[in-house]
This record gives sequence, C-alpha cells and structure tokens, in this order.
Amino acid sequence: MRRPCLLVLCALLVSACAQSAPARLEQARDLALSGHHRTALLEGRALLLSLGDERGEPQDSVRRGALKLAGDLCALHLDDARCAAQEYRELVQRYPMAPESFEARERLGDLDMRLGDVRGALAAWRDQVAAAPDHAGADAAQLKIARALADRGEYFAARGAAAELQSRWPRSPLAPAGALLSASTFHLSGHHAEAIAAYRKVAQQFSGTRQEAEARFETGNCLVELGDDAHAVQEFTQALVRHDSPEVVQFAMERAQRRLTMGKTVDPKNVAAVFDHFAARNSRRATQH
Repeated sequence: MRRPCLLVLCALLVSACAQSAPARLEQARDLALSGHHRTALLEGRALLLSLGDERGEPQDSVRRGALKLAGDLCALHLDDARCAAQEYRELVQRYPMAPESFEARERLGDLDMRLGDVRGALAAWRDQVAAAPDHAGADAAQLKIARALADRGEYFAARGAAAELQSRWPRSPLAPAGALLSASTFHLSGHHAEAIAAYRKVAQQFSGTRQEAEARFETGNCLVELGDDAHAVQEFTQALVRHDSPEVVQFAMERAQRRLTMGKTVDPKNVAAVFDHFAARNSRRATQH
C-alpha cells in the first residue's frame, strides 16, 4: 500500500522544479477543494520537503500555508487526529504569532483530547489563552481547561480556572457555565454544605435563566444526599420551570415527595390512615424491586 503513495510523492517532487512554491500551494488547495484530500496532503508535504530550511518571507508564507493546509486536511477530511496535531503543533512552534497559528491553536487541544493526551490538551488550551486572550475562542479554551481539571479530580485547580474565566471574561456567555462547574467541584468532592452555598450563589447571580434552574436542581440533589427532602422539594419546584430536562427534575421531586410521605408518622387509632401508609410503602418497595 505504501509503494503507490511513494511513487506519487516522488512524482510531485520531480514536478517541483517546473513550478514556483506559491503556485504549488495553490495547486494543493485546488486539489483539496475538488475533494482529492489525500493527493492534496501529499502535495503539501512534498512542498514542505522542497522548501527544506529556507527562510525568508516568501518561503515562510508558503510553509505556513502548507502546514495549515496539511493540518486542516487531516483534521477535517481524513479523520486523522494524530496527523493533524503534528502539523498544527509544528506550525505553532515555528510561527507562534502567525494568523494561521491562532486558528491551529483552537483545534490542538481538542485533537489532543481525542488522542487521550490530557496533559497535551491542557498545555494547548493554556497556550491558546496566553497567546491571544482577546481572540475569539479564548474563553471557550479556559472553560475546557476547567472541565479537564475537574474530570481529573483536580478540583481546587478547576475552581481556579473557572474563577479566571469569570474574572477575565465577565461578559462571556460561558461565564455561567464556569460558575456552575466551580460549584459542582464541591459537590463531586462530597463537600455538600460548600456546594449548596456555591449553587445558591449561582442561582442568585443568574436569576431567571436556565443556569439558575440548573443550580437549584443541583442544590436539591445535595439536600437529598443530606437527607433534607423537604427543602429539596422546594428547590426542585423552583427549578422545574426553566430546566432543560424538566422530566428529570420531576422524577427527582416525586422521589423526594414519596420519601417525605413515607416518613410521616400516622395516628395508630386512625385505621384508614395506617392502611394507606403501609399500602403506599409496599407499593414503593414493589416498584423498587
């Protein structure tokens, strides 16, 4: 399978003498646009080989374009995350402040995550934020940093990353997500009192939004875990209207209400009430099994 590809690559290198580097780059782009993605990738790599270590604005411009094209082809058309990450990383390392590199940075972290390289992804997102904090997508990269840290169980660092998102980009539409994520780190680590306080702060800060609903729902879940079904029902009720998954909230609320009903004391002299109480309990047990 490799021999035909090598033959094509050799043929492309031979033809290099007849064309200028910019013309060859345009030819590779035309091949990509016409759907010949692998051939375009081979042409781009042949062009990079022919440039060698030559420096200067014309050569650097072509090299940047060829590296960006190769990365885009691997990422968007050939489904080869490793290839794309390699091309983009070389582009960023060689030309850190080039316009092509800013676009490459936006994809590098996600590609590393696809490859299972969390450290590489964190480094790429941090580089993206540091290189262009005012560039579109920097706030999204910061949120990805916070999420990746939370997934790794690094809750303190995740809260720091989420706080940075809210302080550096206070008007970002992602700031509420950062606040919710920060609160969730207390919940995930079993610090329910701190989680409840953080969720209530989110609900107050983003009153009237779906973020408030999500915060109230998670507050209810914390209260359930603490055995406080009465206050949990109140939180679930307030979350129900704006929550993205009202059926989930409804289910949690009904379970808390059933536990409250089962926990009520019954007057032993009231035969009907005693019968209803135990009938409901038996029905609940049958449902659970």
